Amino acid sequence: MANTAAGSSSVSPKTYDVFLCFRGEDTGENFTCHLSAGLVDEGIEIYKYDDQFVKGCDIWTQISLAIEGSRVSVVVFSQDFASSKWCLEELVKIMECRRDMGQVVIPVFYNIDPAHVRYQKESYKKSFARHEWNLCKNQQKIRRWREALTEAANLAGWVSGSPGIRDDSELIRHIVKDVLQKLKQRRPNTTKYLVGIEKTQKDIEMLLQNAKIIGIWGPGGIGKTTIGKVVYNKLSSQYDSVCLMENISEETRRYGLPRLCRNLFSDLLKEDNPTHNVRRLQTKKALIVFDDVDSFKQLEYLCEDSQVLSYLGEDSRVIITSRNRHLLANKADEIYEVKNLNLTESLKLFSLKAFSKSYPEEGYEKLSKQVVEYTGGIPLALNVLGSHLSFRLDKDFWESTMRKLENSPNEDIQKVLRVSYDGLDSLQQKIFLDIAFFFIEEEEERVKKILHASGFEPNNGLLELKDKALISTTSYDSRIQMHGLLQEMALDIVRRESELNPGGRSRLRDVKDIRDVLENNTGTNAVEGIVLDLSQIEDLQLSADVFEKMNRIRFLKFYIPRSKSSSEKYLPEGLTQFPKELRYLQWDAYPLKSLPLRLCFKFLVEIHMRHSNVEELWQGKKDLHNLEVIDLCECRKLMNLPDLSNASRLRTVNLSGCEMLHYLHPTVLSAGKLATLILDRCKNLMEVKSEKRLESLEKISVNGCLSLKEFEVWSSLIEKLDLSKTEIETLHTSIGHMENLKSLNLEGLKLKHLPNALSGLKSLKYLNLSRSGVEFDKPQLHVLFNGLQSLEKLHVTDCSNLFELPDNINVLQKLQELRLDGSSIVTLPESIKHLRVLKVLSLENCNKLVSVPELPPSITVFNASNCTSLVSVSVSTLRMMGKTKCISFKDSLKLDKYSLPYSITESLHLTMMSAAFHNVLVRVFDNKLHSYNYVKVRGCLPGSRVSRHFKNRTRGSTITIRLPSCTSVLGFLLSVVISPGVANANIYCRCYSADGTPIGENTRWYSVIESLNSDNVFMWYDPYFSDSILKLHETHVSFKFYSEEGLELDIIKECGVHVIGPSEFHSVLGEMDLEYEQKVELGVKLGLALDIQRQVDSNVDLPNLLFAFEYGWKLQPPMQSELESRRRAMADVIRKQMWDLIFPPCPAAGMWGNITQDFEDR
Repeated sequence: MANTAAGSSSVSPKTYDVFLCFRGEDTGENFTCHLSAGLVDEGIEIYKYDDQFVKGCDIWTQISLAIEGSRVSVVVFSQDFASSKWCLEELVKIMECRRDMGQVVIPVFYNIDPAHVRYQKESYKKSFARHEWNLCKNQQKIRRWREALTEAANLAGWVSGSPGIRDDSELIRHIVKDVLQKLKQRRPNTTKYLVGIEKTQKDIEMLLQNAKIIGIWGPGGIGKTTIGKVVYNKLSSQYDSVCLMENISEETRRYGLPRLCRNLFSDLLKEDNPTHNVRRLQTKKALIVFDDVDSFKQLEYLCEDSQVLSYLGEDSRVIITSRNRHLLANKADEIYEVKNLNLTESLKLFSLKAFSKSYPEEGYEKLSKQVVEYTGGIPLALNVLGSHLSFRLDKDFWESTMRKLENSPNEDIQKVLRVSYDGLDSLQQKIFLDIAFFFIEEEEERVKKILHASGFEPNNGLLELKDKALISTTSYDSRIQMHGLLQEMALDIVRRESELNPGGRSRLRDVKDIRDVLENNTGTNAVEGIVLDLSQIEDLQLSADVFEKMNRIRFLKFYIPRSKSSSEKYLPEGLTQFPKELRYLQWDAYPLKSLPLRLCFKFLVEIHMRHSNVEELWQGKKDLHNLEVIDLCECRKLMNLPDLSNASRLRTVNLSGCEMLHYLHPTVLSAGKLATLILDRCKNLMEVKSEKRLESLEKISVNGCLSLKEFEVWSSLIEKLDLSKTEIETLHTSIGHMENLKSLNLEGLKLKHLPNALSGLKSLKYLNLSRSGVEFDKPQLHVLFNGLQSLEKLHVTDCSNLFELPDNINVLQKLQELRLDGSSIVTLPESIKHLRVLKVLSLENCNKLVSVPELPPSITVFNASNCTSLVSVSVSTLRMMGKTKCISFKDSLKLDKYSLPYSITESLHLTMMSAAFHNVLVRVFDNKLHSYNYVKVRGCLPGSRVSRHFKNRTRGSTITIRLPSCTSVLGFLLSVVISPGVANANIYCRCYSADGTPIGENTRWYSVIESLNSDNVFMWYDPYFSDSILKLHETHVSFKFYSEEGLELDIIKECGVHVIGPSEFHSVLGEMDLEYEQKVELGVKLGLALDIQRQVDSNVDLPNLLFAFEYGWKLQPPMQSELESRRRAMADVIRKQMWDLIFPPCPAAGMWGNITQDFEDR
């Protein structure tokens, strides 16, 4: 039975956040067990099979109900998943719920190639062979299983071992974050606290039908953010790309608009660095919500300067929430004013918060009505007051609260919110104010440590604030959040402490106020914290005793946001003392050589002084028992660290970029709780030694310590060790005892021999030996490989002493990436073909490489550029390239003499055509999110002519072609011949209509072409580029190839464009890596689509017709019968290999027209 994953005790419908589908024998006790725990830890409710079903009830009925009641299904595909009929039945049900109910499905490919699932290969092929034998009379069930596997495998999901995912724990973190995001996007809109929102939601949806930009306007606390989220949650599934940018005003203050803009494009395009692909948005239907925009600068930057509006497709929509109607009027097509709740709605919302039901308790009806009338229908006020009063069902307390409100001269919402604040005790009030000023968006655990050092009880205090709806925390990373109105209330409370003299207030964050206090030296003992953005102040002059009157400061943060700078001339006279009660000290670009002598250290929890001028922090021993973090990154004048022997809680030390540091004080490495030590680029540091085993150290990096010769640090907990670019010549034998080590970087070391102890690193996943002086010994490598069977990435580039690899390389069954660039390898061992999950093989600049043997079919990136001796490439390797996404033989000149480029060109053509047809399948199976699963292909090889496969080719850099009108076009293949003389150029292609207007988006060869030694042919297929042109239905188009400056290049000798049409399908299908029946099924779909298209309307988009066939079987009975009949007949034709009969002329539209019309009517 397939194990599923959290328990149900009833067959009555129950909703769950997540249903886990997995093969228990494969992953139930390891990966899925940990994934389940990770989800539960984040408060996600999952369904779990635990043998405790309701007696007398059918097990499948209960599981089926659980699947239907789950909002997200996570399917863990493993090697033996397909052997379980139960797993396959669950999957069929899950995919039905996805189609019928919009359920989110997240596939996880755990130690298995997604292609094996998609096409039922390898272990899946064997499982289906058994199923077909056992179920020979039920082929319909087997077909359903196959279709469900293919459909699921085409969805955007997670693949273990893919770039950026080093191990199971990182994969689980990604999955949990993805699930949380999906749940956030699809949070039900009918929760009990969303009162009176239905009409507003419908009104806004109506406006969005015709208006591209909608503004949601209203006063603070009225529910603008909630409404924006509700609309976003409901509509997000209807869009290709979505982005919800919350709390823009606060995020702008913290991170700056450029970072927000990068996040916007990253979210929309699902890429970390989307700079070159922003034009893809033109092909997408996007939904963006900008929440809490409070200035014209923010709106102008996000909408105009970023050019996001110009990139968005016609059907895209933007929602902006703001309190400023004038601001919205400048940008929005329509403005929706949010109204206050009426009396009935207000009473319901208040009762839900105060009494946990939709009406007041008996005897509290009159008092409840008084409260809601006073709040004026403001949801935030009702929420806060209801939470406050729910703690005491005492009429005297309620009446006292109402008297306080009624005595206020202004019926202001701040007065309402103040009631909840006044109900806190003094310490809880201090915690609330600290959070409002200093800790919004900070991690809760970190905040607790700083508050604890201030003498507060943070656990109970934060819990009380949450219970009273004054703060909340994010579900994924537990960062503290606070509504903007509550923060404003906190700022107002502090301002009122001393309205005329800012120096008499407890907390300061306004730049003008802080400048006034510091320059005029008007601070007092009332001040407990200061937060100042130094980039907003010029020519600040501070006296040496500026803090003398402010001894009670606990939190001091003078920071410089990233990408900004600040003057360093703050303290021309030095500094005599720091406040005595500091818990947190951050002073970026601190201008003095050391901290003042009169500094009390015993309360300090964190010290951050990045980019400072300090040469030393202090001298001698200090009381540091609370200190946990020291961050002196880029303090280039720092010469030494002080004695830290009393820092018993020290966990993190960051000294990266401290170029003058010659010596690391031994007390750093004797800190019992030290977990992270970063010493990168300390180029004068000569040794790092510890006399004892470190019990807590998990990460240490000395990358770029150019003078470091001795390194002796040992901890069994270390997971990442980076010794690259140092002078280390020998490794201590203790390295072999680091049983948890997963990443080891030895790049650039002057090692002569690898220690035998390395073979004991059983957990190692990444090993980098590039540019090292190691004299590689084949027998020693044989022993090393036997010991490193968890290895996933091996880099041995620019190692001239590496001549051959041992034959036992096949023991590295988890190896996914092998880089041997610049080595002296002559050939590769034949056993390399057995590396089943190898995806990347790079042999660039291997000048002695003569031949390439058969490679594993899993490879997707193969680079043999500048292999000047290469004369032989296995024929099976060339055929393997039908799956490869990147193939390069650039400047491998001897290949041309041996007539191999023709075979490689054939392979590249097959690769690109296969990718084009694959992308059609992706559109079929995942119409809403298909673009995330598109396959791109690029290839390069020596040569002076565009391939003969390109029917459209010409000399020069521009070509004009006529697009077929009677046949659907599936895409374009592009090719250019580049001659020597190119220097660091990007090559782009842009399409133009007959009148010279640019159409679609541009595309480019994937990387900078640095230099060439001969003519080379570059070919690529970009599905996004193709889609952006095809949607416009042009008949004559020109393709222009150019550099990044937009200029035509004389180094482009030839260019070509190949138009992919369905008629070429039969020439490719036989070579595609599919099972026989899958080829038949694909041929049927394409044949039917083309047949209908010719008979009905040649302008009908082929991918949409394919989608109709896949999901449109529920037609009127006569039409369904005709379609099924035609389907069976075409399958018989294909099985007889009579490909020309797939495309017979059929003059009458007849029933086909009715079928198409019936689908369109739906």
